[in-house]
Amino acid sequence: MLKNKACFVSIDVEYDIRGEVGLTNKILDIFNKYESPATLFVTGEALEKYREQVASWGRNHEIACHSYTHRFWNTLNHEQRTKELADFIALYKDVFQKEPIGFRAPSHVIDDDGIKLLEEKGFLYDSSIVPHYPPFKKYRGYRGKAPLLPYYPKGKKILEIPNAGQILGIPLAAAWVAKLPILVYKTLFIIHKPMFITLSMHSWDASSPRYLKKLDEILKILKKAGYQFQNGKQILANQK
Repeated sequence: MLKNKACFVSIDVEYDIRGEVGLTNKILDIFNKYESPATLFVTGEALEKYREQVASWGRNHEIACHSYTHRFWNTLNHEQRTKELADFIALYKDVFQKEPIGFRAPSHVIDDDGIKLLEEKGFLYDSSIVPHYPPFKKYRGYRGKAPLLPYYPKGKKILEIPNAGQILGIPLAAAWVAKLPILVYKTLFIIHKPMFITLSMHSWDASSPRYLKKLDEILKILKKAGYQFQNGKQILANQK
């Protein structure tokens, strides 16, 4: 149960990250400024190619699973999904000498069968579901209803950390932060301070100095509003 306002901070790291290592470090520098632990959802392909770099990020932040190849799960059958997870888990154990506990589906495309498979494979939390999506934006992810706070789906032992947004589902996602004036977010957090919110981005978002400046401002707004920055592992621990 959440006792204080919490912000789940995450970065999706995909494909060939050679050109994005420096960009990810720029984001992490800002997180460190605000003492903000983050979860990096990394694909198996990225981990395989740059295992030492990803392992170095794992010293101060959580490394979690973003599938192996980043293929959307609505295009994969059960056997293919199982292989994606098995291959990632084997590689992760080789790099970190432990099993991953967190997962986010590529493009948030997941279903009830996918969540059940994650539980069977030993994952302790998922962060794929967007429970409150803006009505004017097309969404191809999970179609069921979901709470705005971290919750355990009925009959499951795996925690769902939803990608919760602001009023009308306006997210704290990089694509939105880059487009909306900071004044909009300042106003939103004066009007409404949800108990739980998610701040998410991709590593390549840091290619824009303007975005990095906005990210710094967003963290400042959240801190002033009383939010505790947490990664997935911490949110999971707080449910006990």
